[in-house]
Amino acid sequence: MKKTKLRIHFWGEKILRTKCQQVKEVNDEIRKLLDEMCVLMKNCDGMGLAANQAGLDVSLVVVNSGKEILKLINPKILKREGSTEFEEGCLSFPGLYINIKRASKVWVSYLNERGEPLTIEASGILAVVLQHEIDHINGIVFIDRLPIWVRIRLRKRLKEIKGKYKNGMPE
Repeated sequence: MKKTKLRIHFWGEKILRTKCQQVKEVNDEIRKLLDEMCVLMKNCDGMGLAANQAGLDVSLVVVNSGKEILKLINPKILKREGSTEFEEGCLSFPGLYINIKRASKVWVSYLNERGEPLTIEASGILAVVLQHEIDHINGIVFIDRLPIWVRIRLRKRLKEIKGKYKNGMPE
């Protein structure tokens, strides 16, 4: 298993509420960060990872599409269509799985590792993961997509996560 200096940041850490800075130039440093994020995602058995989950204030997302690892720079959802509900988990909220309503199909624009502008059309689980990770880089976490009464019911569990993973280490 490859090593990385990056770590998962957990609920309660301010970086998760950060709207990440846009990448101005795609260079070797950005490509290295994307590679490090891929290692962290794989080591944690994640389906996706946003840069701020790894402690980085930059608009980067990596996603395991099932066929390949997608590396997205400055991703933005252009269009949403349909509706689906899916039980989501999040590396920043260990052990918490909740049903979230999202669009069933999305179109996302982004830059690839060469700085080329691309668009991806995604449906199913890939659409859900892309929406989840793009939310992250905009400072939105999946519990924000829940009705207030559900968030109130989750208060105790969220407090446990915040306490147990203070500063990234289980207490």
